[in-house]
Formats: sequence, structure tokens, C-alpha cells
Amino acid sequence: MIVATSDRPLYHRAGLHTPVLFNTSQSQMQCRAEIRTPLLKWKKRAPPKMKFFPVCISLLVLYSTQQAGSAELPEKTCDLKNVDIVGGEYTLNKDGSKLQFKCPEGKYPYPVSSRKCTHLGKWSTMRSPSGKAVAKALCKDVTCPTPVQFEHGSYHPRQQYFYNGSVLTFECYEGYILQGSVNRTCLPNGKWSGQTTICDDGSGHCKNPGTPIGAIKFGTQYRIEDKVNYQCQNRLVMFGSSERECLESKEWSGTEPTCRAWYTYDTPEEVSASFISSLAAAIEVADPDKVDNIFSPRKIKIEKGGKLDIYILLDASLSVGQDDFKKGKDSVIKLIEKVSSYDISPRYGVITFATEPKIIMNIQNNNSTDASEVIDRLEKFSYKEHADKAGTNIRDAMQEVYNMMILQQLMQKDTFMKIRHVLVLMTDGKSNMGGDPKVVVRNIRDLLNIRKTREDFLDIYVFGLGDIDDEEINALASKKDNEHHVFKLKDIADLQKTFEDIIDDTDAMDMCGMGKESNDPEDALIKNPWLTTITISRTDGEEACKGALVSEYFIITAAHCFNVDDEAHLISVKIGRSLNKVEKVIFHPNYNINAKKAEGINEFYDYDIALVKVKSKVKFNPEARPICIPCTEGTTRALRKVHPDTTCKDHEDELLNVNVGIVPAIFIAQKRKHEDLERKNVKIKTGDKKHACNRDALEASIYKNVVKNVKDVVTERFLCTGGIDPVVDDNTCKGESGGPLIITKKKRYIQVAVISWGVYDLCKGGERHGQSPPFARDFHLNLFQVLPFLREHLKEELKFLP
Repeated sequence: MIVATSDRPLYHRAGLHTPVLFNTSQSQMQCRAEIRTPLLKWKKRAPPKMKFFPVCISLLVLYSTQQAGSAELPEKTCDLKNVDIVGGEYTLNKDGSKLQFKCPEGKYPYPVSSRKCTHLGKWSTMRSPSGKAVAKALCKDVTCPTPVQFEHGSYHPRQQYFYNGSVLTFECYEGYILQGSVNRTCLPNGKWSGQTTICDDGSGHCKNPGTPIGAIKFGTQYRIEDKVNYQCQNRLVMFGSSERECLESKEWSGTEPTCRAWYTYDTPEEVSASFISSLAAAIEVADPDKVDNIFSPRKIKIEKGGKLDIYILLDASLSVGQDDFKKGKDSVIKLIEKVSSYDISPRYGVITFATEPKIIMNIQNNNSTDASEVIDRLEKFSYKEHADKAGTNIRDAMQEVYNMMILQQLMQKDTFMKIRHVLVLMTDGKSNMGGDPKVVVRNIRDLLNIRKTREDFLDIYVFGLGDIDDEEINALASKKDNEHHVFKLKDIADLQKTFEDIIDDTDAMDMCGMGKESNDPEDALIKNPWLTTITISRTDGEEACKGALVSEYFIITAAHCFNVDDEAHLISVKIGRSLNKVEKVIFHPNYNINAKKAEGINEFYDYDIALVKVKSKVKFNPEARPICIPCTEGTTRALRKVHPDTTCKDHEDELLNVNVGIVPAIFIAQKRKHEDLERKNVKIKTGDKKHACNRDALEASIYKNVVKNVKDVVTERFLCTGGIDPVVDDNTCKGESGGPLIITKKKRYIQVAVISWGVYDLCKGGERHGQSPPFARDFHLNLFQVLPFLREHLKEELKFLP
């Protein structure tokens, strides 16, 4: 194989992809497509300048010589004189083929971040965004995009440039509610902190999707099937969806777009947080907690007909180099190790690509579900196995994935459409041969029948490194609401850091808020693995309450379950099938059930929360897992939000949206025994509906004709459920106190409150009888209102948001 390269500006002026490759398998038609087509286009406008002909002729001669069996061109080194960068430094890879510019934080290398050494012994030419050749690289100040359009409100300051540390403040006109971030700060990588600020009046079927900073939005109607389009300004590049449609679900299709400068990169922390939460969702949807029994090994094999296939495509082209290719392999291995920590083992298809793709593991191989075998093959695979490593043929690599899918469809006709497919592409450059990879992506989507109702069956993640084609990687990646599938990192070191962060994350059993989706009554424990039963032994009998496991040592429950003289050794906690001894019970310091006895109120449940600490660390298993609680990093991942930009207020807005009026939630009801559990649906009343719900507290037997002002017993720390509007709610029973009130988001379970007390008890002997009256309400202690208490005692167990 002969590799023909030349000084980069010649290729760019000729409209050619670089480098251009020829081998005996390529026809003259391919040669014409690569070389002569640009010349033919020029003929329609004006004769080409003579300096382009030597390039074309030399390549055609090379093709002919190659077929005659000529030797390869010798490798050449590039002179390091005059390649430094003003205000920064550069590093050279081991084989001297690529140098990387580096600048201090808040600055970026201009006009490029790296240069490549060609076979002719010259460094690739540096060009400005306008195409002008630049002789000297320098470090420039990073700027964040400037607002172009902001509807129904105003922002300040108004200025042409925003540098690192600049702050934008937004406000809405009267009649509009501000959503997103009030203040946004320009970050060192050229991004704005926080979330897109939106001023919405709530009049549309979908809420106003907003306009990202640096973009213009076309479309002001937000009814079902209405569409909005976005366009980035000032040479900014769009990541996300340029068009979004208002769906019946009141959500917008696609991914919220962002406009970024070419030098803006994602941080490893951002990428790992976004990627693992999105990937975890794909894995959980595919086959959550597939186990034969709770004592079986965690690595469980999915036989043929399984539900998740993962394809990994790794760039091995010339620009990557041997050293970085090894680092890329290490990153892939870390990813596979992470996935193998889940309760399923998907099939893997692993492909490396340069001029041609090479299959390391075929999805049809019997060992494709064995993570150890896949990793072993990766480790043994050498960069040198790509005899010609100059090209970047993403299209053919994607075609290999498509071919595997077609064969799988033929072999598994009955189950093929039930399989989830995840593609992870890692590349450091633009696809420069083989054709357009977007065509293959369209073919894959057609094969899998990916439509609005089947988007969950395909996820394409693209990791771009360095000076890549931003528009191309964005076009290849999936676009799903509240998820990120395209990431741009500075270099291979950042990719390594990304996957190290992913591996350092807690394993699958530690992931909060997971539970098996099953209608089988026998699966009650693994369906609700965070629910615990607390038993207190007293001289007059036993008291039973519920609680929720939140960490390896702690359970959240209600304080009223205990008396002040209850001793720890008389308390036990059943977690899964294990009985656990208690070390201590920690009450909220403001809890005092007798606080208002002087006012004739015998029971006052404000701050009704306690933490139970067990003596021995809980070993997580499918029947014992932690639930998510607000304002923790685990919940941020469960909500698929980016950790650095997510606040506790963001959690509260998404989970307990006061503008909605009713928020669907569940609690776990118990029948005759702990294993006999049932999820019950309720509606948390927010906004104006909360006041009516609270008023019914005066119907409680302990308060009727005693309490005149409902605020004396229902403080701001309570959430209210029950009643018959808009539908008849289920009610809790005695013995379910202390259990979690849960909101389900993205197939994860997040506790927002503790079941405290109720107006009416319809249960006798542990069974529900009849229908609750309209005034039957339940009150739950809102965890958002007691966060200082939770932070203080759980700070060693959980990572709370700042």
C-alpha cells in the first residue's frame, strides 16, 4: 500500500480530503471521485490555476506506479523550528508525527490546536477560520458566545465580548415566568454555566423551548406538531438538534441545541457525568437486574435473543499514532469494565478503523458476551495491524456494524426488534475516505425502524478528539431530550480521564434508585430493593415502621416511629432478606411531638424524620439497593443532568414543579407480609391545589374541633396527597409510616418525602377496606426542607451538591 500525501494547503485548495490513499483495490472511478471531481466543478466557473495540476497529476502517476508495484515512500521528519506558540507551549508525540499546542486556562491556541507532520517532511499549514494562512500560533483569550435573541425579557450587560468570569443576568417581563438560570458565568472552556434561560407564559402545549446563547430561533407557536428551528451565529458550531417538534407528551423532540466556538471542548467531568447517566439508562431499559438468583455471580450472560448489543468503533488512523491508540484502547477497556459491573453482560462488537476497518470482536461470536474475552482481544490487538493507517474511514467502520445487524436480523427474526443497540464511536478526525458515514446511520435507523416510539432502541455516542469536524460528529450522534450523545474533548488524555471518572463512579449496585420492572408478585423485593422494615421491641409488643435505604449504613424513616426510651439493641431493620442490628437512631433536632401540647395539640409532626444507622455495612445486592434522595450527585446522574451545572434548585424544579399543580408519585403498600408489597399511585398537590389539600387536615380526629388554623399542624415542610381530585388517590395505612414517597423519573426512583401521618385510616389487620372519603389526606415530610440535617449526617456516605 502506498500513501500519498503532500503539503496540506495544496490538498485544501484542490478541494481534496487529506490524506488521499490509493491501493490496488481502488478503481480509477474512485480516483476520479477523489481527484478529478473538484477540477470538473472548476471548469464550470473558470479554468483552474496551473499550480493545482501538478498535485492531480502526481497523484494519478502515483496510482499507476502503485499498480506496477513500486516501493513505499520513505518516512520523513519535520523541522521543529518556528513551530512554537506565543504565550503557550507544545508537546510532541513519540513518533514525531503530531504536535499539540497548549495554553493557560482561559486561553486557546489559535488558529489550530495541533499540527501534523506530512510524509514530505512539512508541518500542516495553519489557517484561520476564514481560510487565510497563519504563520505563527498564539494563545488567545477564550470568549463565550454573545446572546443574539432573548424572548420576553432582558439581560445585562450588553457587550460585544464576554471573557472568562463574565456574568450575564436575565429577567423576564411581567406575565412571564423565568425558567433556567438567572445568572450565567462564562467558563474557561468557552461555555456558559447553568441552563438556558427561558421566559414562558405557559400558553403553549409545550413550554417555550428557549433560545441558546449565540443562536436564533425560528418559530413561536408551541402546539402539537409545531416545529422550531435554530441557527448559530458568528461562525459558531451547533451541537444538538437544529429542529425540534412539540410532541403529544408535551416534550420537545431531539436534544436542546448549544452554539459553541470551534475551540470549545467538554471537560472530562462533564462528559463522564452525561455519558454514564445516559448509558446507564440504556442498560436499565434493556434488561434491568436480569438474575437467576440473588446469590449468582454479578456477571450474567444474555443468551441469543438477549436485549442489548454494544458496538465500539475506535480510530486507528495515522493521526492517532501508536501511543494514543494504546491509550484509546485502555479507555475502551475501562468502558467495558464499567458495563460489566451491571447485572447484565451485553454482546460486544469491537471494530478499529483506519483506511479499512478491522473486526476485533464480532457480535455473532459466542464469546461476545464475555467481557474478559473482549478485553483480552483488545489488549492483544496491535496498532501495526493496520498496515496502512493514513485514512479515517468512518463510513466503512459503520458499515461493518450495519452488516452485523443484518446478519443478526436473519438469525433472530423473532427477537431482533426487541434488542437495544448502543454505538460508541471514538475518532480524532474527519472522515476522509469511504464515503459519507451519515448514509450508513440512516440505513441503521431504517433497519431498526427507529421512529419516535422506538428511539430507545438506538443510541449513537460520538467522542471527538482535537481538531475534528464538529458538524460531522454532531450529525452522526443520537439526539434525545435531556441527554447528550456527542462529546468533544481536547485530546486522548481527556478521553482517558473521562473513562477513569466513569470507572471511579460507584458500581451498578451502588447506583441509587434502581429497581426491577416486574409484575410478578414474587419479585417484590428486587422491584423495591430500597424499602426496609423497622421493628421496635417493647414490653407491650412490637412497633413496625417502614424506611428507605439510602447508603451502606443509613435508613431514612419517620421520627414518630420511636419513643425517647427505645434502646438501639431492641431495634432491628430488615433489608432485603437480612436482619440488621442497629447502632443508633438520629432524630431531627427540631422534632418534638409534644411541642404544642400547651395549645391543646397533642401530636405535632413537624420535622418528623430520623436516620437509623446499622452496625454492619450493607452489602448491596438485587434485593438491597439505595434509593436516590434530592441534591446528591447520584440523583443528578439519575435525572441525566450534567453535574457541574446542576443545582439543588434544579432537582426541586424537576421533581416538585409547583406550576404543574399535581405531581404523580408512588408509595409502597404492605399486605400480610414484608414480601407482599404493592406500589400505590398518588398525586402530590402543588401550587394552588396544595392549599385545598392542606385544609382537609382539620378533618383528622386528633385535630377536629381543636385546631382552627391548619398552619398550626401542617407546616411548609409537608407534602400533601390524597383526595378525589383529579382522580381518587390511594391512602397510606398504619405500619407504612416512615416509608418513602417516591417520584419516578427516567426509570429511576427518587425519594422526595417521608410518610408521616394521615387524616383517615382505611386499613384493618393490614388490609385495605372500602374507599377513602374525599377528605382522606396523607402528609409527608419534604426532604428538600430538611437538607441541612441530611447533609450533616450523610456527608460521609453520599456526595451532596454544593
